[in-house]
Amino acid sequence: MLHAARTSHATHDPDGATVSRPPRRRHRPALLRGRFRTLFFVALAALALTLGQRVAAAPALLGAALGVLSVSVARRRDGDLAHTFVVLDWLLLGCALALSGGAESWLLGSLPLLAMGQLAGAPRHEWPYLLAPSLLLVIALAIADPDLGGNRAAGLAKVGVLVAGGVAAAARLRRGPARPRRALRVDDVTGFSTGARLHELLEVAMDEALAEHHPLGVACLRLEHYEDSRDFLGAQGTDQLVKGVARRIGRRLGPDDKAFRVRPDTFVLFLPGRSVSAARELADAIGRDVGAGLIGGRRQTLATGASSFPTVRHLEDLLGAARDETLAAPSAGAAAPLALPVAVAR
Repeated sequence: MLHAARTSHATHDPDGATVSRPPRRRHRPALLRGRFRTLFFVALAALALTLGQRVAAAPALLGAALGVLSVSVARRRDGDLAHTFVVLDWLLLGCALALSGGAESWLLGSLPLLAMGQLAGAPRHEWPYLLAPSLLLVIALAIADPDLGGNRAAGLAKVGVLVAGGVAAAARLRRGPARPRRALRVDDVTGFSTGARLHELLEVAMDEALAEHHPLGVACLRLEHYEDSRDFLGAQGTDQLVKGVARRIGRRLGPDDKAFRVRPDTFVLFLPGRSVSAARELADAIGRDVGAGLIGGRRQTLATGASSFPTVRHLEDLLGAARDETLAAPSAGAAAPLALPVAVAR
């Protein structure tokens, strides 16, 4: 077992003096394994006595005593003798199984638990060394029952499957439960908010517009022939193109306006105080600005659409009306999918 060096930390008090603080507690696999060993063999002894296997309880009680000793050693000398205790674990469990019926013993169900306890918390590169002593368990079983329950191949397979189950459980504990992926709230390429915040902020903007008695314009801007641009420019070149478009959009926005990139090829703008005609006028101006010159060596055009609250009162309809105008643009053709998910970019 590898030794981990203790680290100490120092801070400075307001007068400039250095103040030491206790070292951070380290992860100590040998100590954790010693505690597990003690509990495991105590439980094994109790199970053996419950099943009437008093002879099998003897090696289990010896394992519990070694567990207490291993905890003491781990506290004083960290990983010293850690592998020796692992070897004894497998040997003692093999003895307990051999004395309680061999490959047919009910205590065989403890095999995956021991394998998991040996591996959990240990570095991956040590796992082969922690599993290799399980051969001693097989040898002890074979001495007591050469046929391993009547079929040697089946007995070996049973032991292998149980040990593999413990390895799988230890690997699962190491990974921990899968964490749900959080939706990105800011687009890395443009710096605009993503569709994850679209509905949330649109509801707020609609409430503010209603309270202040002013309209709220919504504009939708779609990059035409986006797939062709991506095929031609590649991912990096397309990102540069999108950045150029985003800069032109940003120049046209007021201090209270908000921009969202809800799809790789689609932007949505919230425009407080603008009617549908004013929102459409701004969207068209952005479209002319984008199409007026080359961006990243390529000419880009936009399909635009607009709507306004409270002329359109429902959130989904407000987004849908602006989206539908971009789909109805004469140049859109088959370039844009019919199910543009602006309204579902939550």
